[in-house]
Amino acid sequence: MYTAFEDSEYQRFIDTLLDTQTVYTLADENGVAECPSTEYNGADGEPVAVLCYWSSAEAARACQSEEWSIYQIEAVSLAEFMSTWLINMDEDQCLAGIEFDAGLYGLEIEPIELLGDLMDNAQKRGITLDIPDYEELVAYRLEWERMAAGQTLLN
Repeated sequence: MYTAFEDSEYQRFIDTLLDTQTVYTLADENGVAECPSTEYNGADGEPVAVLCYWSSAEAARACQSEEWSIYQIEAVSLAEFMSTWLINMDEDQCLAGIEFDAGLYGLEIEPIELLGDLMDNAQKRGITLDIPDYEELVAYRLEWERMAAGQTLLN
């Protein structure tokens, strides 16, 4: 999955989001910057949609060219990103594109994997995430992980 995208780059993305409590995307009136996955296809055989996110406005700005030239940089609070955006992406069967460059190369990751990594790293660093209904996010993540592992719900 990581191919040439380094674990250290992903960890830097996670750390920056936790430090700034902000994630950036490019958006227009139709939604956020999106490209087709180069790694994953959906059940219909077509590439899965990848929605792109950056840890800084500068990194997002570097991708404001060609088809995304009219897109505006949008800052999203980390709490909203985790509690709403990532859940909606999972329900819509989209992937998160992490720190894509102008050539549209970056890490493609399941939104709930990203959610889990943010939660785990926040806990390790002693960062309290101010997210209403945080326990519901924990439960959603655990259920997703059970399903991904092919396990059934325990009574």
